[in-house]
Parts: sequence; C-alpha cells; structure tokens
Amino acid sequence: MANLLPKKAELYVYELSEQLISSLNLIGFDEYLNEIDVAVSKLPDYDKLNKTKEEQLTKEELLQLRNKAVSNVLHCNVCKLKFDNQIDQRKHYRSDLHHINIKRNIKGLPPMSSPASGTTTEKDDFANFLLEKTISNSSEEENENESIDNNDSENEIASESGEDSDSDTEEISTYLEEHLSSSQNESTLNSFLNTKSPHIYFKSSYLPSEKNKVIGVYKVLFNIKELSNPILALKSWNEILDKSSKMSALFMVGGGHFAGAIISHQRRNIKGNLKKQKETFQEQSVIMLEHKTFHRYTTRRKQGGSQSVMDNAKGKANSAGSTLRRYNENALKQDIQNLLLDWKPYLDKCDNIFIRARSVFDKAIFFESNNSSHNAGKKNNTHFINKYDPRLKTFPFTTGRPTIHELKRAWCELTYLKSIEKPKPMIASKQKTQSIVKDKSTELPQDTKIASLTEEEKYSEELIRLVKKARAPLLSSFLKKNKLDINFRLKPESKYGSTPTLLHYASQHGIKQMVIILLSNMKADPTIQNNVGKTAADLNKSLLIKQAFQIARYNLGEDFVDWSKSHIDEPLSREQVEEKNKQFEELKRKETEEIIKRESEAAKANQKIKTNKPKSSKGNTLGSSSNGISLEYNLNSLTEEQKRRLMREQRARAAEARMARNQ
Repeated sequence: MANLLPKKAELYVYELSEQLISSLNLIGFDEYLNEIDVAVSKLPDYDKLNKTKEEQLTKEELLQLRNKAVSNVLHCNVCKLKFDNQIDQRKHYRSDLHHINIKRNIKGLPPMSSPASGTTTEKDDFANFLLEKTISNSSEEENENESIDNNDSENEIASESGEDSDSDTEEISTYLEEHLSSSQNESTLNSFLNTKSPHIYFKSSYLPSEKNKVIGVYKVLFNIKELSNPILALKSWNEILDKSSKMSALFMVGGGHFAGAIISHQRRNIKGNLKKQKETFQEQSVIMLEHKTFHRYTTRRKQGGSQSVMDNAKGKANSAGSTLRRYNENALKQDIQNLLLDWKPYLDKCDNIFIRARSVFDKAIFFESNNSSHNAGKKNNTHFINKYDPRLKTFPFTTGRPTIHELKRAWCELTYLKSIEKPKPMIASKQKTQSIVKDKSTELPQDTKIASLTEEEKYSEELIRLVKKARAPLLSSFLKKNKLDINFRLKPESKYGSTPTLLHYASQHGIKQMVIILLSNMKADPTIQNNVGKTAADLNKSLLIKQAFQIARYNLGEDFVDWSKSHIDEPLSREQVEEKNKQFEELKRKETEEIIKRESEAAKANQKIKTNKPKSSKGNTLGSSSNGISLEYNLNSLTEEQKRRLMREQRARAAEARMARNQ
C-alpha cells in the first residue's frame, strides 16, 4: 500500500473505504503525552453498550424479576446482607459500603463486602466514592463556615472539631493517595483521550511514519458510548447503507446574526461540477435539508456586545437606538424559537446538535421553556432544546459570522479526516527548561541556590490566603491542626518584614473584619513590632481600621496587655463608634448644605447684577429685522398697497443718502 493519503473527497467520516478503516490504529498517550500502545481487544463492545440492561436479559429472567414476591425479612437486596433488627438495617443504609454498592448495582456490577478484600475494580469504585464524598464534604463545610458569625466562630470550631474527625480524614486521604498513586501506574483503557487536543489520533499505513504525521478526528462527533471504541464507531457509521435518514443540526448566533441548517449525512453527487471561487468541492457536496438565516440590528456599531449586555453592565439606556436594539433582540429571539418549533421533527431525529452561542442571552434562546403567550397556539410548557440532551455539542474551533457558507465550512471541518502532527511529549519540553535553569545556575555564584519553599513558608502562604478571604473559622482550624500560634512570624522575612504577623498584614491591607477577630477572638498580641519598630496599629491607613483597634481594646479590657506599647487610641464600644460616625456624617452633611447655599446665593447675586445692567441699543433702520423676525416675514404679513408704500419710502431714503455723500 502506497504511503499516500487518499484525496480529501474520500476522507468523509461517513463514507470511508474499508481499506482506510482497516489501516487505522488508535494511538494512546500517557500523562506526559508519550505514545503508548492501546489494547484494542480490551475496548468495550460498541453493540453491547447500545443495549440496555433489560435487553441483555432473557425472557425467562425478565419474567422472574416481574413475578418476584415482596419479602418481609430484614435484609438489603443490594448488599445481600441480613439484619436482626431495624436499627442495624438503618445504620447499614447510612454506611459508605451501602452507597457504593448502589452505584455498582446501577452499573450492573456485583456488590462488595469490604474495600480491603475487594478486587481492583471494587477498590477503584470505593476510592472514587471516597473522593466524591470528601470533595462534597469540604464544599459543604466551606459554605457552612461562611454563614457562621465571626464572633462565635472560635467556639463552634472548638466544639465540632476533634481527634476522631481528624484521624478519619487522615485515613481517607492516605487511602486515596495510595490508591491514586497505584492506579496512575496502571494503563487506562481510555488513554487515547488523555490529550488536551480536540482530536482523536490514528496511525495509518497511508501516512509516512518518519514525518510524525497522524490522522485526526474530532472527538465531538462521537457520543459517550462511541468514545469508548472510536474504531468500532467509525465502522458502524460506514455500515449504514441508507445515510439519507441520518442528519445533524447546526446553529450559530451572535451579533444579531443567526444561521441554522439541518444537514444530511449523505453527500450530493458533484461529479462534473465547476470549481467555485468561494466554495470548495466538499462544501458543494453538502446537502441541506433545511436552512435559514436571520439578521436584526442588536449591536451598536463599534461598541461591541448586545443591548441586553450593555443594560446589565451600565444600566438601562433610554435612547431611541437602545429601544430599537432591545426590540430587535426580542424579535430575533422570537424568530429563532419559531424556527425551532417548525424544525422539531428534524431535531428529534438528529444524531448531533451543534450550537455556537457565546453570550448567556444567546444560549437562553435555545433552552428556554415554551410557555409564553405568543406560542399559545403551539406546544406549551415544552423546551425548544433540552439543555441536558447528550446530542448537544459545540464547535471545537473558531467560527466566523453566522452565514450559510460558514455552516457548510464548519460541517466540512468537522466531518473530514485530516493529516495533522502528533502531539509532542511534555518530557522533552521539561528537559529543555531544566537545561536552561542549569545554564543559568552556572552563571550565578556558587553560594546562591534555588531552594524550594520551606514548611514555614508554606504555612505563611496558606495563612495569608485565609486572611485575605476573611475565612476566620478555617484560619482557626488551620492553626489548631498545625499547632501554630496566632502570633506566628510569617516567612520569608524579606517578603514579610513590614508585616511579620497576621495582625500587621490585616491592618496594612485594610481588612477590618479580620483585625477585630484576630484581636478580640484569637487574642493576637498588638504590641509586636515589625522591622522598623511599628506596631500593627501604626500601619492602619483608614479611620475604619483605627476604630476596629479601639473596639478590640474595649472588648479585651485594659488588663490584657500594656496598651501604651500598642499605640492604639482610647477604647471605644461599638455604640460609641457608631455615634461618632453619625456625628461625623451629620457634620459633613451640614457643611455640604452650607456650601450649596453659598453657591446658590452667589449665583442669584450675579443674575441680579446682569438684569439691572443698562443695555445700549441702537434704533432699528427701516426694513431691518428686529426681535429675531426676518424682513421676508414682515413683507409677507403686509398687503400689496402697504408693500408698495414701504418700497417707495426705502427708495427715497436711499436717494437722500446718495445725495448726502455727493455733497
């Protein structure tokens, strides 16, 4: 077989030759993008994946399941266990073992008795379950901690945390680490999906191996089941004789433009067609069962973004243009949704539905429920397209303005095999960076070494992160777990010389909430000085932080420390601070009103001077315009006799003026 890829017309994924399909070999990759062999024989059977659990059972097994009697014995059907009383049964239903067996039962797998004595797949399931549980518990804990009042945070954490919970979490984390480290060494079945590329890569004898070229197919063409065995999926696509019954939908919307089409998987015979300037032969062969485009003026020129986006960002505008764009957005939405209703028989039969919609407003057009009054005559309370439909996909490449030609181009880009370069391993790039670091290290003095972060520096980074986010409960638990003092010196000193403690950092960065909590609740020492002899109170840059220190001093009392060394002003309660703030706001309001009053009086005085100032005016000449009324308007308001008299008077005055100049 010659090492030459067939013509592009023969690379259509739904009309591939048997020779080309048989020449394809799936390429797998490890975590560093090194090429590994894929055991094609171990890939799941595509035909079995398409069958449901009931279809795999025989008629006799189905009858036995349907006629099975209900038992009153205390036992668990999922775990195959019996119980002496209901209390033990309820405890079992709340156990992790029961939950993981439910998931295994849904997958059609046998139950496991214990994770320690289970098989590799059972341990995988148990590890995944523990991982999901720890993630969900951590997210719930963060949400609960955010809602706890900061004043009561320390007491609640002290009551809830204990040695038992810490030991449980440590056991789970160690088990997960051991399992994940062991599972990473094993070869995974879906190793061909390990790349971040949108393609699945195949080797072929049609391509020269020395040029590092491979054949690529877009992953979005396959559904979840087909991705488990892409080669078998390609074979099943090409075994279909009548491809006219197979179709896909393509929709693009953006900037007031919309283009949609229902495209058949069968191609048009273009033998004898002439080559067009803006359309390739592949695009000419595309059969569009339906297609439609809309355009509405929804985006202001050179401004970017639709009117709804501008309204949400800057508030609703009241200009004529904004009103027109807002109306056109609703009109475009109505046009698209009516089109989706008309094409619903096609959409129900489509294998793929590709949508390109960048903004939230554009996406909502396709997924909103159809319960509005303008659609009362059609189907009510239904979705145009279900957002959880597995057929929904996006274009894995950049697309242009929505047009019919762009839809054809996108379909050809999706459905044709292409010769591309194989991904480069990450190890090679890492070796290059390491060599560069070594070259640079040789130029530096021998005393300087690039060292990793120490344990104290890691603690400092985590503590600063919690202070920035004002996570007081998590901060308290972190200090307790790692046995750190609230006055822990942040490292390195070169970075945190001016803010050596958490209280210094919160004061300098204006985190008022944490200043009060660190002092009042966690009993931080306010007399500690930084490298230039300043306390935390000396670093405050606003009145609010200064008042936070005074409130903390009032809460702790005068016997807590020598407050003269902390440089904190006299203690104040929250009520006194609020009263002072109110007085300050009232004084500020009165000053503002007085300034406005003075400016208004000055403006009135200037206006009075202008009105009393005498105006020098000259007499108006005959026929000249006065009070803004033109001569033409005056003449039109006169009768014919009055006009002749006025003209005679003007000529007489002109003659007198000429005689006066000649004398």
